[in-house]
Amino acid sequence: MSALKDYTEIVTDLDNYMIELLGNSQYPKQLVDPIKYIFIGKGKRIRAILLVEVCALFELRYKEIRNIALALECIHTYSLIHDDLPAMDDDDYRRGQLTLHKKYDEATAILVGDALISLAFELLTKPSENIDHECALLLVNKLAKCSGMGGMVGGQILDLKINNSTPSIDLVNNMQQMKTGALFHFACLVGPIISGNDADQKIFEQFAVSFGSIFQISDDLIDIQSTLSEAGKNVNKDKEKNKYTLIEFLGVDGAKAQIAQHLEDIRILLRDYGIKSQNIINLCQELVDRRS
Repeated sequence: MSALKDYTEIVTDLDNYMIELLGNSQYPKQLVDPIKYIFIGKGKRIRAILLVEVCALFELRYKEIRNIALALECIHTYSLIHDDLPAMDDDDYRRGQLTLHKKYDEATAILVGDALISLAFELLTKPSENIDHECALLLVNKLAKCSGMGGMVGGQILDLKINNSTPSIDLVNNMQQMKTGALFHFACLVGPIISGNDADQKIFEQFAVSFGSIFQISDDLIDIQSTLSEAGKNVNKDKEKNKYTLIEFLGVDGAKAQIAQHLEDIRILLRDYGIKSQNIINLCQELVDRRS
């Protein structure tokens, strides 16, 4: 996803902002160091970038929504830390380096995840000149729902237990929309929520479904087509663990056809936003082209 280099300024600023926050002298070094290890200079920040690009459609500048973008990345990073634990997906590598529990220990990994959850909601409730208290409450509620039982965490438990049921394409799709798609859903709705336009919210709810599907299917294709050095994480995990993906039902060609259909749906959804939506469309295409 080399084109994401265009977003280096945002990625770097989020890292620097996290370092600034971690400079609080009251924070134990035993938490600060592993947070820096797993967060700083890691990941593409796709969720934050998507949030920023959607907000730009509503004339919201990056500095105005920086706390929200970092909060979202905190939730995402905590989910990866916990997802990698032996009780979950049991992974040794993440983003080309040892996972947090391998670099430190399981207790540290769990507590770092807990700390990042708390930091996310602390960031969402920081006073802002551009976001009033009522809007901040809506955002807190939305992120809680998207990251909780009806969203990411609910999707994770379904993923862990799916082999105990009779999988269907609808069950797998629902699980993936919760586990992976829910945080994209939040990223897509911040701009419409702040702008207060119900029509925009409905459009971007539909957009989020397609964006999440493109991301997940392309991620599943990476798992079977990429390498450890390219992906920065173990590949062929789904097959080894008998985990179901949409590719099991659609095949590689069918999965790629579904991606193409989602891309077309997105172009139609964003048509009325004109040239202002081109960066978002480009971002969608970059998801398809990535190897990691």
